[in-house]
Amino acid sequence: MGRRSDHSRKDLLNLALNAAEKIVEKQGTKGLTARKVASEIGYSVGTIYNLFDNLDDLNLHIKARTLDAMYEFVKDVPLGNHVESDFQALNKAYFEFLRQNPKTLGTILDRLDSNGKPLPDWYLEKVAKPFSVVENALAPLFHSKDREKLEYAARTLWCGVHGIATLELDNPADFIGQTTAEEMALYLIETFLKGLKS
Repeated sequence: MGRRSDHSRKDLLNLALNAAEKIVEKQGTKGLTARKVASEIGYSVGTIYNLFDNLDDLNLHIKARTLDAMYEFVKDVPLGNHVESDFQALNKAYFEFLRQNPKTLGTILDRLDSNGKPLPDWYLEKVAKPFSVVENALAPLFHSKDREKLEYAARTLWCGVHGIATLELDNPADFIGQTTAEEMALYLIETFLKGLKS
């Protein structure tokens, strides 16, 4: 395919990421290739590699957009002064997001080969945003000077919830048994909160 110059770099990034997300939604990350993205947007494979360092970099950008979408979905969940009911609402919203985005949500846990390089700061900022919602919900159980403990608790709890959710995505028929991942996650949350209170 010949070279084109119909779009700015920013436009191309959005086109490529939109196309990549569609591919992931249908085929998962295993089905994602630079050639498929290029074909979808009508540009050469070289253009894709001018936009992204490699396929892992493309995947990282998809993960970042998924994290942004998750944050937008849960950030406006009303939180009151009752931690348990706040987390019931957050858990419900999270699993609703999962049902609407089953393939792209799974990309968050996909392993990336960073070749020993630390993840970029811009991506770590994306990771922190959904956790900030959990931190706000947990904050009534912590003293203001225990910020590090609050952050650690929030990440521990929601990584557990996300793990349960993605295990069900990978094994929907045989993992959960007589209950649902959402119910198991809520049990984990309730037990975790009781532990913090004690």
